Amino acid sequence: MKSKKRIVLYTIITIVVIALILAGALHKSSKSNSGVTTVSVAAPDNNRPYTYPDNGKIGGYYGALLGRIDKDLKQYKFKQATTAQNSVFVGLQSGKYDLAVSNWWYSKDRFSTYLHSTSNGLDDLRLITRKGGKTASSLKDIAVKKLSLAPISTDDARYAFIQDYNKKNPKYKIDLKGIGDQSAGDALKQVSNGQYDVAIYPYAAYKPVASTSEGTKLTASKSIGLENSYFLLNKSDKNEKLLKVLNKELRKLKDSGYLEKITKQFLYENTFELPGADTRFNEDPTK
Repeated sequence: MKSKKRIVLYTIITIVVIALILAGALHKSSKSNSGVTTVSVAAPDNNRPYTYPDNGKIGGYYGALLGRIDKDLKQYKFKQATTAQNSVFVGLQSGKYDLAVSNWWYSKDRFSTYLHSTSNGLDDLRLITRKGGKTASSLKDIAVKKLSLAPISTDDARYAFIQDYNKKNPKYKIDLKGIGDQSAGDALKQVSNGQYDVAIYPYAAYKPVASTSEGTKLTASKSIGLENSYFLLNKSDKNEKLLKVLNKELRKLKDSGYLEKITKQFLYENTFELPGADTRFNEDPTK
């Protein structure tokens, strides 16, 4: 009888000890995980070579940049997704996403609606025209020669860029038409088939199209300017803290040469070596 009681007692003690060990392990795991903040990140799914889907993550320039940031910032875990560009902005404004990554340029509306980082890259702007067709080497040329500009998505920073140009140059306004989401390939096809005279794109967005059957009919102007790109974040206390960390990390990656490295890897040229790049990078966009 005593033997049976001892067995029961030992069994109870064993169960209690195991339970305490498991509770301790869970507490330790919880404590470890509690120090990590999850950040929901979204990027356009059709913006090569900047962003595109890559095995459930973000590929391209911003995929590489985000991967490096994720590696460096141990206190954050970046949950990645790709979707249509307009869905990125809807999700960012609603708080579904904390961070939006792509080559977002400055616009007054964007910077008042969202938090924004310091510059994370430089875009080399070009005018794309049809070989043997009408030519342009500046935005003023488009206005003076009365060239038709391919429509631009209204949530694309190029649209705000042309709007801003028109405000500053009332005598040389460009006829600007808005459109919904559209890939660079589809827009440039409208130039190659003669529907429109010219399109404005970063060189890196034009380059993948240049080798296609439609792209071989096109030519790119020399650089007409450099535009800084930024991360955009949903406005929240959590993201205010994240922003400070991101800005510090971006300074580190610029100083270490990492931004230059992935620029050469993904954007077909080193925009940081172009004339004026040193002063243009991180320049105040409101001036």
